Amino acid sequence: MTNDSVVPYVRDVVRRWPGHDAVSWAGTTVSYGELHALASAIAAVLLEFHGEAVAVRVPSGHRQIATLLGVLAAGAQLLWLGAHETGERGRVVLRDLRPACLVLDGAEDEFAEFYRAELSGKILDLGTVVPTAAPLVPVEPGGPAYFAYTSGSTGTPKGVAQTHAALAQFTSWLGGTFEMGPGARVAQWVAPEHDPALCEVFATLVSGGTLCPVPERIRANPDKLVGWLAEERITHLQTIPSFMRELLRAGLPSTLRCLLLMGEALPAELVNGLRSALPAARLVNLYGPTEVIAATWHEIAGEVQDTTPIGVPIPGRAVLVLDDQDQPCPVGVTGNLVVRSPYVTPGYFGVGRTDAFRPDGCYRTGDLACLRPDGLLEFRGRRDFQVKVAGVRLELGEVEAALAGHESVRECAVVPTVDADGLTTHLVAYVVPHKEPEVRAWRSYLRARFGRSMSPIRVKVLSGRLPRTVAGKVDRRRLAG
Repeated sequence: MTNDSVVPYVRDVVRRWPGHDAVSWAGTTVSYGELHALASAIAAVLLEFHGEAVAVRVPSGHRQIATLLGVLAAGAQLLWLGAHETGERGRVVLRDLRPACLVLDGAEDEFAEFYRAELSGKILDLGTVVPTAAPLVPVEPGGPAYFAYTSGSTGTPKGVAQTHAALAQFTSWLGGTFEMGPGARVAQWVAPEHDPALCEVFATLVSGGTLCPVPERIRANPDKLVGWLAEERITHLQTIPSFMRELLRAGLPSTLRCLLLMGEALPAELVNGLRSALPAARLVNLYGPTEVIAATWHEIAGEVQDTTPIGVPIPGRAVLVLDDQDQPCPVGVTGNLVVRSPYVTPGYFGVGRTDAFRPDGCYRTGDLACLRPDGLLEFRGRRDFQVKVAGVRLELGEVEAALAGHESVRECAVVPTVDADGLTTHLVAYVVPHKEPEVRAWRSYLRARFGRSMSPIRVKVLSGRLPRTVAGKVDRRRLAG
């Protein structure tokens, strides 16, 4: 397949299977033919914004999915916001990108009024859209299809532009490789502000499967979500390992036949637990920063003894392990993980490409990795996640993974404390226990795992859940603050 936009892929699915279920939501289904008709009507209204940014803030359901497709079909640039986004982060994003149009489905609220008053943009209410057939609009394959805002290392949201060609290439690979076609029921779990959400949507639609948006009220509740997965007969689920651990404890349904793990290091104990619970399901470790959509993948066939590899490059990408002089590292030696691909982002909105980018299409991820003797890549953490305490180098992710393996720990995060000179004085573990806290047991558990290299660690017990970013990752700034 050589289409340079997801839109022709979806239209091909509509032509082949117009009556197949495209979206299942709240007990109802919408066919591909019906979804295409609504998306075409939305695109017809949005044609005036061809080449401009359009923000979508529509509640979950088939009208939301049709709007995403309609924006791309109109040749506009998509910004997907959560339907309940009202905070300062959303305003910062809108001020930065200044989209020409904001799409809603219903009455305007304070957030929409802010957009109209401060940015003078146009607001489209889906309730005013009438059935109209929109023409197939040509798009520039290397032009932006969407913007995904990520806070990165600064805490200030940065708009990562990604091209039509990149979105089409990756979603067609994802949907084809993991069999998201007719008969598949794919959970749309990732929050809209995080770009894997778009990958879930369009990998399903370009393949002909059924997309099942997760209701917001249960998205972060493992007990309720596993019940919903069973009721909806979900076959494909993508999530982060820390949340998958909670789903495993809650009891995953046997309908699942493909689990995609991304966004965090994948602990061996979780892999082996999933293997035991769902021996017939495909289990996949995906790795890659927003700047390249994704970079590597590894399908896990058996038990993992130590570290789960991140695998091999996804088609269209070369992944290199380089030293600080940009020379290849020998096998087994940790170095900088660099991605070379025509699908590296054109740059950040309003900034372009920073020092992390190279003219030859390379992107320095800031992650560390090594190439194993078996040819697989192994993730070794991030440069900014390595700390020295009393002269001993520690990888925070490794400490977290070990502590999370204790049976009494529901979730945890480890944060360094630094002094005025920038030196790490000690580590703080923020722990959400299952029941009663077992601080002494946790410290002993870590000492047994790391021996004398484990410096004293302070423990803060939290109730509820760890604070998380819109990407679903632990918000370390809020913890440290």
